[in-house]
Amino acid sequence: MIKRSISIFLVLIFVGVLVGCSQSGSGETSSGDAEYTFKIANVLSKEDVTSKGLDKFAELVEKKSDGNIQIDVLHGGQLGSGVETFEAVKNGNLDFAADSFANLASITPAFEMFHLPFLFESRNQFLNTMNSEKVQERVNKELEEVNLKWFTTLEIGGPRVIGTSEEKIQSLEDLEGLKFRASRSPLEIASQEAWGAKGVTVDWPETPEAVRLGMVDGLTVPYASFYSAKFHEGDLINYIADVNFQTYASVMVVNSEMWAELPDDVKKILTEAEKEAREWHVDFLGDYITENINKMKAEGVEVYTLPEEEVQKIKEVTKEKVWGEFVGKEGMPQDKLDLILEERGSVGEGGWGYQIDG
Repeated sequence: MIKRSISIFLVLIFVGVLVGCSQSGSGETSSGDAEYTFKIANVLSKEDVTSKGLDKFAELVEKKSDGNIQIDVLHGGQLGSGVETFEAVKNGNLDFAADSFANLASITPAFEMFHLPFLFESRNQFLNTMNSEKVQERVNKELEEVNLKWFTTLEIGGPRVIGTSEEKIQSLEDLEGLKFRASRSPLEIASQEAWGAKGVTVDWPETPEAVRLGMVDGLTVPYASFYSAKFHEGDLINYIADVNFQTYASVMVVNSEMWAELPDDVKKILTEAEKEAREWHVDFLGDYITENINKMKAEGVEVYTLPEEEVQKIKEVTKEKVWGEFVGKEGMPQDKLDLILEERGSVGEGGWGYQIDG
């Protein structure tokens, strides 16, 4: 763990021995050979699209440090739920944690503004906002209050879409009375309630069983999450309506005090590897999600679009209720929304980087 590494570093400084990230290693090392070992808790499975980005980050760090910095990525909720691992980072008991930033809501509302339904109309707008230095600076000021720092963001696979087991959604009216699995984001639940449905909070690892037992009628997550959790198998999810109502991502946070204590050369390697891994992930994502969709369709899942007038009805009722209820609340002031709207830029060529037809 990093605390042990930092302690060793301080002792060596005390006796006058310079410790840094040696660049003379072979690049082939076990965690026992590394001068610094960091653990990343990832609630999503190893097969999830964001997990591939975290593994790429670990690979780049090892390469750039010649094996002197080791990243151990623990996938699949091995260290607990997203909320539990975010709390562990906040309290200084874990180096990094990655999960949907929806599950930071119980700790801080810093990311909640990004959950406003229909805030982003395209991938271009979403990436512009996530990569904006002004937006990052604003969010990090809020995260400092809970000892966290925004380290990186990886797309979970586009915006949330609507998946159901038995009921094929063809209109706003079809959503009324259904129960949907929800994360801990109040805005996700509020969006579902705006349709006349009900949001039931279920942690991600327990979601397939909740669907199987009929505790919920469906869920609202991106295509990649449906695929990686195998909702297309065993008749769990049979219909996916391509209603791109809410965009979210996997955020990796680090304890801000721990980060501040790291030597500059270590921070430089971690930061460079993060940037390269994120750029690699952007290029990787589109074809991967298209492949996920095609495989789910081959297993019998119907992926379809709604008539544009029905999409507009869902959009209008959702924005009216949710934006009206939440903008102006803690963590969601109007000036923060104005900043995001300014930084998101144009829709561009539109789309989310993947294809649902073909």
